Amino acid sequence: MSVASQSNRSRDRRLPVLNVAMVGHAFMGRAHGNAYRQVNRFFDLPMRVVPKVVVGRDRRRVTAAAGKLGFEAASTDLEAVLADPDIHVVDVATPNDSHHAISMQALRANKHVLCEKPLAMTLAQAKEMARLAKRKNVRVGVWHNYRRAPATTLAARTIARGDIGTVLQVRCVYLQDWLSDPKAGWSWRNSKKLAGSGAHGDLNAHLIDLTRALTGLEFEEVCGLQQTFHKRRPAGGGKQKRVDVDDAFCFLAKFKGGAIGTYEATRVAPGRKNYNCIEVSGTEGTIRWNLERMNELEVFSFADRRDTQGFRTVMCMDGVHPYAPHWWPDGHIIGYEHTFVHHVADFVQALAGERPFAPDFDDGVAVQAVLEAAQKSAERGRWVRVS
Repeated sequence: MSVASQSNRSRDRRLPVLNVAMVGHAFMGRAHGNAYRQVNRFFDLPMRVVPKVVVGRDRRRVTAAAGKLGFEAASTDLEAVLADPDIHVVDVATPNDSHHAISMQALRANKHVLCEKPLAMTLAQAKEMARLAKRKNVRVGVWHNYRRAPATTLAARTIARGDIGTVLQVRCVYLQDWLSDPKAGWSWRNSKKLAGSGAHGDLNAHLIDLTRALTGLEFEEVCGLQQTFHKRRPAGGGKQKRVDVDDAFCFLAKFKGGAIGTYEATRVAPGRKNYNCIEVSGTEGTIRWNLERMNELEVFSFADRRDTQGFRTVMCMDGVHPYAPHWWPDGHIIGYEHTFVHHVADFVQALAGERPFAPDFDDGVAVQAVLEAAQKSAERGRWVRVS
């Protein structure tokens, strides 16, 4: 071990410890677990993050997950974990239907909470979670990690300082194709009882949060349209299960102040794997970001000379760009998993009182309000005001 590595390890041991209990260990659990393991290796933080215990329902599976994801222990007893005073943060990485119950339990135990999105199944649940978090005076956050790509953080900065002028329009699409095949198997994401909605809550939630984070705009009215193309899916053993959520969901938006927006989320767009794209047009220019080219920000400005005007691509991985200095030399790109590391780093700094943190549960409420209004609009066939 190098002298520098020994010095870093010694410094980390002197830091206050932040012990994390993570509930759930599937796709999102893997992403979150990696972030907890990596964050102190790349960010100089006021606390040492420790992946302490992962909680699940099946003893064999959760024990295997703890070993694979780097947690010190595994448990099937959530109540015992929440009663442990040495657990400081609870990470809710479970399916949507349990976000509210687990978060409320953790808040009542006076734990800081990080919760997967969408925050809850209903607006009423989300509001209850936000109210309790305030009463308990703990820090909370929602895992809208796409806010924390260097390019999206730069986009928010450029819009805030007026580089594209006054925002007039927002265009958002989130396209996937994993349910294009009608023979694709049924999962909890196809169940209204377990997921709340389909592509709408899963994908539009990200687009709504990105819009608010990048532009500062607040939604006023929405008009939605949804469709389920494949009403039943294979569920094993020759059986089929009913699909009662949307495969695709589109909506129009009016923002306070006069701007407008269009949104499309689908899981049945062949060839699109994870095409999460937001374009913001203002009076003086446009910015565009696409997750599949997540280190790049496309920028157009009327301030450029007329004979060389056009979209230019900014590689957002130089020392002047958000988060980039913590990683590699200029131009060495990062990936999806790094946005989760940034999320944890910012949350730890917020816990130490060094900065505010967003999105918190109030932001989760705001997203839920738009989701619910758009859902009501699709059902009623008319514009609905966002509460």
